[in-house]
Amino acid sequence: MSDKRVKVKSLVKGIVGIKSQDLRVNLTWNKRGAVRNVDFDTLRDLIYEEGVEYMFKEGILGIDDMDTKKELGLEPENAVEPTNIIIFDEKTMNRMLKFMPYEEFITKVDSAPREQVQNLVDYAIDNECMDMDKCEYLKKKTGIDAISAIRLRRQAKEPVKSK
Repeated sequence: MSDKRVKVKSLVKGIVGIKSQDLRVNLTWNKRGAVRNVDFDTLRDLIYEEGVEYMFKEGILGIDDMDTKKELGLEPENAVEPTNIIIFDEKTMNRMLKFMPYEEFITKVDSAPREQVQNLVDYAIDNECMDMDKCEYLKKKTGIDAISAIRLRRQAKEPVKSK
């Protein structure tokens, strides 16, 4: 049994939890960016549970350390940078929405886990990115109309005019 601890980070808005009665584990992440230190051996056992593996593969939970991801079977042994699980940080999302050519944007979105595409839509709404083509493509992928959400948010901020 090792003393190795793994920093596991929530990559989504909202509460994420892992509960296993067999392993006597109850972990909760309360918001995006929340980090929990998890025992490596426990995490290795948890990964075999379908729901836990899904959370890592879909970008709900993430691990920054590449060697740990390899040891857990989340990335190939010969990988130098993430290939199976692509996580968008704020800098990447900003570049994708504002500066990346459309064809490259499509390729990147299509290779991303579902939750990371959802995060990209949330980022577009929060930062009022109004690129019609990119927002339309994201709408096709997620069903969320970022342009309409931005318009509604702006209307909600407008002062009410009295008669």
